[in-house]
Amino acid sequence: MLGTSWAALLAKMPPDQADNLLFITNNGTGIAVKGIVRAESEYVIVRGRLMGTTEEGGGFFFVPYDQLNYVGFQRLIKEAVIHSMYEGQPAAPLTAAAGPPASAEVAAPEGAPTPSPAHTPTPPPVTAPAAGSVHPPGTTPGKAALLERLRARRASSDMPK
Repeated sequence: MLGTSWAALLAKMPPDQADNLLFITNNGTGIAVKGIVRAESEYVIVRGRLMGTTEEGGGFFFVPYDQLNYVGFQRLIKEAVIHSMYEGQPAAPLTAAAGPPASAEVAAPEGAPTPSPAHTPTPPPVTAPAAGSVHPPGTTPGKAALLERLRARRASSDMPK
């Protein structure tokens, strides 16, 4: 997104949600925003803390809009809050790429080959359990079964002690 788009989005945020924002930058740094101090044309100044830290005071961050990769909310908000941010503005029209096609016949261009049931891949054959295995293939043994197998191995004379 362009810097002007981020600035416009932040301008739509309700003031009571400023302490609920989360910024993720292009390099993966997460900032838990506690308040927006000032928004300039190229960057925003926020008070907050780096994600993964527990420091109480936090700090101030100068975040260039062109470095923002994601803006979200830290805590759950209601859908009505999102709708209220865009009140009075028409919704953007949906494009064909935005949703799934109504049916396969409509989505496939004319003359394009349609997949036939004969071309579907067959599942691999089911094999017998390996020697010494006590569980069927494709399943994993439970914790108790693994512990029992380890104890049995340790008790055998084949393992050095």
